Amino acid sequence: DSRTHANMKYSVIVPYWNSQQWIERCLISLTTQKGNFEFLLVDDHSTDKGKAIVEEFAHDDDRIRVLTNLHQKGVSGARNTGIDYATGDFVTFLDCDDELMPKVFYMWERMTFDAEENIIQSNHYRNYGRANVIKYANMEGVYGLGNMPQMWCMVWNKLIRREFLGDTRFVDGMQYGEDEVFILDLLCKDARIYHTEDFTVLRHFDNKDSLSHIKGRKQLLAQARALEEFLMRSHNADVNYFVCHSINI
Repeated sequence: DSRTHANMKYSVIVPYWNSQQWIERCLISLTTQKGNFEFLLVDDHSTDKGKAIVEEFAHDDDRIRVLTNLHQKGVSGARNTGIDYATGDFVTFLDCDDELMPKVFYMWERMTFDAEENIIQSNHYRNYGRANVIKYANMEGVYGLGNMPQMWCMVWNKLIRREFLGDTRFVDGMQYGEDEVFILDLLCKDARIYHTEDFTVLRHFDNKDSLSHIKGRKQLLAQARALEEFLMRSHNADVNYFVCHSINI
């Protein structure tokens, strides 16, 4: 029997650190949404006015939950804090310099599915300072470990069932490549991704200090070690391929 996402609750986790220049744009994209949301804004020990901006928005929208890391944990640790406090049926992630597309709840509410989907992937736009560029996620098919599509290894284009997450968390202290390891760990538990053609996120590239743009030697080495550990885990779990299914809107 076909079911829908009506009446489900969605947790949007947004880690931020010294982001006063970008955070208002992000918050506007959240608070103008209609629907059953909670927005978990995780302050990773900021020293600028970003937290004050978040608290101002939270005063006017009780869907915003203000969380604070007493010690700086980086993007992985901040996301883990959000997961620990999330109460929605599904969890998704947003970077503080990006935007959630308008009417996202309406898109998700209309989704129908015929299986117990745990990971749902969508398309997105990218903005490099001028026009928005359409970016498509990968379509239906079977993919091996050797040809994993790039868009599969991003967390900000995914809805993830909260109960399915269990104790899976981001690698603490990992600043680059943390998305890949997190998603691959989830795929070891369920090798299926469900794809919808809707566009749910607008990615901005005007923040040159964003962690997504930092790829130093230390970060690349940490990514390599984490991916090596994942390959060992996937070998033990006998995971060799993943499957992408389309779902209807």
